[in-house]
Amino acid sequence: MRLKNLLLIACCSLSALVFTAKAQTDNSGRASYYANSLHGHRTSDGSVYHKDSLTCAHRTLPFGTMLKVRNLSNGKEVVVKVTDRGPFVRGRVVDLSLAAAKQIDMVGQGTASVEVTKVGGGVVEEYTLPELQLLDPKTGNYYSMSEWNEKEKAAKQLAQQREAEKRRAAYLAKAKQQQPRWRVLDNKLTAKAKK
Repeated sequence: MRLKNLLLIACCSLSALVFTAKAQTDNSGRASYYANSLHGHRTSDGSVYHKDSLTCAHRTLPFGTMLKVRNLSNGKEVVVKVTDRGPFVRGRVVDLSLAAAKQIDMVGQGTASVEVTKVGGGVVEEYTLPELQLLDPKTGNYYSMSEWNEKEKAAKQLAQQREAEKRRAAYLAKAKQQQPRWRVLDNKLTAKAKK
């Protein structure tokens, strides 16, 4: 009985290792792309999905990994960044953004047979898209979203400081108007009765 259990455990462990090794070396399969309804939603890495970005979803690779996806039917390629988890459909290896799907001409079919390879051997941390500059109508200057956030944070802090100063001034003015409740008589502290 113990021998059967040991053999069963050994077989399960061996099959899991073979399956894991096959999954790590298997870099081809079907690719799909995100629907338009997902535009503006958050992805698994916390960023917001934009249909014009070159991003993708992969089940296991770390966020930030750069992948080259090649359409096997026409040979077209695109480089995308992993920002999400998926696809969760059997046989699919990657889920592309709409812009990436357009670059390899798979939008008409909906899915395509692709080959997926890592670019540069791993995660590229410093890969960032340029920030959009927006016009401030009051000043006529252009600011990025991070600069807008900093300006808004500084304005909130200033408003909080002014409100705190206003409350403190009101408290001090009220305290000055009140009569003292005690007085000193011959170096003794006595309570003053209020009538």
